[in-house]
Amino acid sequence: MNKDLPGHIRKAFRSVERYLPVVDVIVELVDARMPSGSRLKDFVGKLGKISVIALSKSDLADKEQTKLWIEKYKKDGCSCVALDCRDRNSVKNLSKIIRSAASQAFTGKNSPMRKVRRVMVIGIPNVGKSTLINSLAGRAAAKAANMPGVTRSVQWIKISGELELLDLPGILDFSLLRRGDILKLINTIPGRDDDTYTKAKNLCKILYLTGNEHILPEYGEYNQNFDKFICEYARKMNFVIKGGNPDLQRSTNDIVKRFQSGGFGKVTLESPDKDFSEILAEYEQNDSENLEELENV
Repeated sequence: MNKDLPGHIRKAFRSVERYLPVVDVIVELVDARMPSGSRLKDFVGKLGKISVIALSKSDLADKEQTKLWIEKYKKDGCSCVALDCRDRNSVKNLSKIIRSAASQAFTGKNSPMRKVRRVMVIGIPNVGKSTLINSLAGRAAAKAANMPGVTRSVQWIKISGELELLDLPGILDFSLLRRGDILKLINTIPGRDDDTYTKAKNLCKILYLTGNEHILPEYGEYNQNFDKFICEYARKMNFVIKGGNPDLQRSTNDIVKRFQSGGFGKVTLESPDKDFSEILAEYEQNDSENLEELENV
């Protein structure tokens, strides 16, 4: 754990170390739109616990791509399931998998004497940890909001069937911070909202690089000319300011928010059969800017 990381993130790492001995199962939540890019590489695998990968926000991701990612992780020996934290059946399915995994931890000579199964939920900010815990508990047990950095404290939450869940703050490392411009697009790590023009431009660029530009209405007609596309989008949406000029701030903000909520359709930015590293490298930046933003959340 690097000492330069913000205090609340260092605290989350320390909490993992502190509670790991009494944890039976780890649920690793990742964003289904970036199943690899939103993971802490090799982190959960090194903890030595039974784990389940849950592709959160699968309702916003391409269904076929999600299936391919599940197959990939299963081939890698990982238990993986698609998840929509707001869908009861989806949450019930994950609950069955968690209980099955927890029962495995209670077999053998070194199995714990206690009846309660304990589950640690790990993931980056705003990937859906607290929403999942509330869905499993059937009540507003964990503080949740559609913005990064809401969970700051550690809490055990009891749910039916002798199961306890540990809600942790979001965890990030420098590899994730460096790809902050992409993670901001899927509304995970925090970012300034004042420069929506750059944010929308980055979105259009990555959609083009990943072959998903077709989701943007008529973007292809402008030959990837972002400036022209934004102006025309503003006019078609009637986003205008004094004098009839296009309101670029409102236009770019609408594009980003609409993408994040699935308004343009279901999209997965990463494919398991394509190398995403070159695209990530284009967006990886110094840590200082993202660290400053995290400190203020």
